[in-house]
Amino acid sequence: MNGRTDERVNGYAGYNQGGENVRKRKLISVAALLAVAWAGFFIHACAAGPIFYDPARVGDISDVPRVRVGLSAGLRVERILFSVSGPYAITDGRGVLESGEQLEAAVSWDGGIRVNQLVSQDPIVRVTCGRDGDLAIGGVRYHGDVLIVADEDRQTRAPRVTLVNEVDLEDYLKGVVGKEMALSAGTEALKAQVIAARTYAMYESRHRTLSEIKGEKFDLYDDERSQVYGGMERETASARRLVDETRGLFVVWDGRLFKTYYSSTCGGHTEPARLILGGEAEDIPPLGGAACAYCEGSKYYRWTEAFSKAELAKKLFPERSDIKILGLRVTKRLPGGHATEVAVRLEGASREVVMSANDGFRRKVDPRRIRSTLWEEPIQESGDKIILTGRGWGHGAGLCQVGAYRMADAGKSAGEILEHYYPQAAVRKLY
Repeated sequence: MNGRTDERVNGYAGYNQGGENVRKRKLISVAALLAVAWAGFFIHACAAGPIFYDPARVGDISDVPRVRVGLSAGLRVERILFSVSGPYAITDGRGVLESGEQLEAAVSWDGGIRVNQLVSQDPIVRVTCGRDGDLAIGGVRYHGDVLIVADEDRQTRAPRVTLVNEVDLEDYLKGVVGKEMALSAGTEALKAQVIAARTYAMYESRHRTLSEIKGEKFDLYDDERSQVYGGMERETASARRLVDETRGLFVVWDGRLFKTYYSSTCGGHTEPARLILGGEAEDIPPLGGAACAYCEGSKYYRWTEAFSKAELAKKLFPERSDIKILGLRVTKRLPGGHATEVAVRLEGASREVVMSANDGFRRKVDPRRIRSTLWEEPIQESGDKIILTGRGWGHGAGLCQVGAYRMADAGKSAGEILEHYYPQAAVRKLY
C-alpha cells in the first residue's frame, strides 16, 4: 500500500511538474507576444513622431482660466509705483514675505526684485489682494493679482521689472469690451465682440504665443498688439452684464479655438488672415475672408491723407538726410484689394525701394493717419505732396466692428454676426 501510495504521489508530483512546465511555456509565449506587440507599437510611435497636443482643442476647457496681461505702463521699467487699498500678501517661491492692510509700493530691480524694503531673488513676486479691485496701478484699478517679474531691457540687457495683471478671463473681458467698442452700440454687436475677445484671449493664453515667439513674460498685451484692456477703467454695469450673459461662449471651428482677429472697419471685404498678417495666422476657412456690405458709408469707410515727400523721406529713411522721394506705387495686392507691397521712387536712384505696405510703410509713417492698406490707385501726387485715398481702418482680417454694429441694427444676433465674419465657425458654450 505504501508503494502504491508512493507511486500515486510520485505520479501526481510528476503531473504537477509537467503542468508547471506547460504553464511556464505558455507564459513565456504570451510575454514574447506582448514584447513583440509593444516593440511594434514603439517603433510605429517613433516613426509617426511624438503624440501632438493641440492647445486649441476645446475638449478639456471646463472652467474659467486666469490670464496674464502685461501692463504697458509697467513693461520693462526701472521703477514703478502701485497700491493696494485693502488686505494684501506678498509672496515668492519661499512663501509669504509680508502681509497686512493698505500697501503703497515702489517696485524696482536692486540685485533682485525690490518691493519697498523687501528684496527677492525669485524671478516672480506675487502681490495677492484680499478684496477684488483693491489693486491700483497708475490710477487704474484692476481685478486679480499683480505679478512682479524679473525682465531685461531689449537693447541694453540691463535688468528691469515688468508688471503683469493675473486675472480671471471673465473679469479681464469686463475691461476689454468698453475699450474695444462703444458701449452705446447694439447689444448683439457687443456680445459678438465679447465672444470674439474671449476666444482670442483663451487662444493666446493656451498657446503661450507671446512667450514662445517674443520672449514676453505674459499672455497678452494691454494694447492694440493684443486687445485693448483698461482694467476697471471702463467697467460699467452694462459691460459686466454683457460678459455675464455670454459667459463661457467661444467661437469654435472643427472642435478647436482659433485666433479671432478683428479690426475697426474692413472697407468692404475682409482679407484672408494668412495673406494679410503673415505666418502668425492660420490658413483655415473661418479666417479666409468675407464680403461686408455693412460698413459702407461709415466714418472711416473712405478717407484721404496728404503727406509731403520730405515728411515721408524722414519717416521711411531716418538715417539718410540726403534722400528725396519722387513717387510711390503699389506693386502687390490681395484679392480684397489691400496692398501688401509698395515701391518708393527716389531721386538719383536707378531702382525703386520695395517694402512691405503695412510694416515697412504704413507703420513707419503713421498708422493712425494711414488707417489701412486698402488704397485707391494710382496714388496721387500734387506738387510736393503724395495723397493717399483709402478705405477702412485696421488690418482687415476677421470681424469688422463697424459691420457688426450695422448687422446688429439690422436685427442680426451675435451668433449670426460671428458666423458671417468667421465662415464655417459656430458659437459654443464650453463652461
